[in-house]
Amino acid sequence: MHVLILGARAPACLEWARCFHAAGWRVSVGDSLHWPVGRFSNMVHDYIRLPEPRSQSAAWIATLAKQVVARGIDLVVPTCEEAFYLSHGCAHIPARVVVPPFALMHELHHKGRFAQMVEGWEVQAPETHLLESSAAAQVFAEGEDTRDWVFKPAYSRFANRTLLRPDPAQVARLSPTPVRPWLAQRYAAGREHCSYSLLVEGRLTAHACYHPRYRVGRGSGIWFEPTSPAPIQAFVERFGAETGYTGQVAFDFIEQADGSCRVLECNPRATSGVHLFADDPKALVAALLGAEGVLTPAPRPRQVALAMILFASGKHLFDTGFWRDYFSAPDVVTRPGDFGPLPAQISGLIEIVSRAVRRRCGLLAAATADIEWDGQALEEMP
Repeated sequence: MHVLILGARAPACLEWARCFHAAGWRVSVGDSLHWPVGRFSNMVHDYIRLPEPRSQSAAWIATLAKQVVARGIDLVVPTCEEAFYLSHGCAHIPARVVVPPFALMHELHHKGRFAQMVEGWEVQAPETHLLESSAAAQVFAEGEDTRDWVFKPAYSRFANRTLLRPDPAQVARLSPTPVRPWLAQRYAAGREHCSYSLLVEGRLTAHACYHPRYRVGRGSGIWFEPTSPAPIQAFVERFGAETGYTGQVAFDFIEQADGSCRVLECNPRATSGVHLFADDPKALVAALLGAEGVLTPAPRPRQVALAMILFASGKHLFDTGFWRDYFSAPDVVTRPGDFGPLPAQISGLIEIVSRAVRRRCGLLAAATADIEWDGQALEEMP
C-alpha cells in the first residue's frame, strides 16, 4: 500500500510518515516548498513537489491527481491547510482521501460559525459576536470594556493578529468586512488545553490532549504536556456524533477554575497532538483507517527541540525548570535512525526566511502563506 502525506513542511507530516512506514506502507510526501523537513526522512521513499494551492488551486488538484495515478497511490492524508483544497477537489483524486466534506470544514474553520455550531452544548464557546464592519468594531470600542474581550479574525491561525484584552483605540482601528470578518469573544480565564483526535464517520478512534507549556510568541506550541480533562473527550465524542466527521480534527479549550471548559476554536486538520502517539505508530495508522476502540497516548511530553532553543531559551535562560523540561521531552523532529530532518530544519528555515523577505511578512505568516484558506472562492476543475 502507498500513502501520500501532504504538508511535508510540518513535523506532523514527519510523524505520520514514520507511523505509516512502521505499519509497512510505502510513503511519499508532498508540498510546494523546495526543502521541507519531511523530504529528508529515511522513512520517506520519494518527494512530490506541487504548485502553491492558494494561488493555483485547480493546478494543484490536477497535479496531485496526475501523481496519484502515476505513482499508484492508495491513500492521501493532509496535515496542514492544504486540507481545504484537497476537500474541495477530492472528487478528482482517484484514491481514498482522509478529509471531511468541504462545507463542514468551512463551518469549523470560520471561528464565528463554529461558535454558533456548539451553542447550547455542555462545553460551548464563550460569548461571541461577529464583526463585519468598522461600525460594528466602533460599537465595541465605545460601549464595552474591551479588556473583557478578545478580538481576532474569523479566519486565522497561530493567534495571528489576535488582540487579547486590548485598549479601545486598538479596537477602533479595526476594519472588518463581510469578506474579512472579525470576532469579539468574551475573555475566558484559565488553563489552556489543545485536543487532537481522529474520527471515522463520527466515531472517535484516537484522542490526545495537551497543554502547550512553551510557545512561539502567542502562537504555536513547541512543548506538549499531556493532559486529560474529561469534559474535552466528551465534547469531541458529541462533535463526532453531531457531524459524522471523518479525519483529523483539533480544538483549543480553556479549563476554568471550577473545572468546566470552554471551547475557543476548531482546526479541521492535523496539529502537534499527533506527536503524542509516537510510541504507538501502527495503532495510530489503524485508528485513522477505522480500528475499533479509542486509542490514547502514553502520558509522555514531546517538544520541537530546535524551536525551544531558538524561540524560548532566551526568555528562560536561567530558569532551571525550563531546562529540566527541555531535557525530559523527546524531540519530534529527530528519531534514532532518522536524523536527516535535523539539519533539514535549517535549510527549511532559510527557505521560509527568504519567502518572508519576498512577501514582506513575518516568519509564521510566510510559513503558511501559500497553503492558507481564508474563505476565498476556489477555482472549479473543468
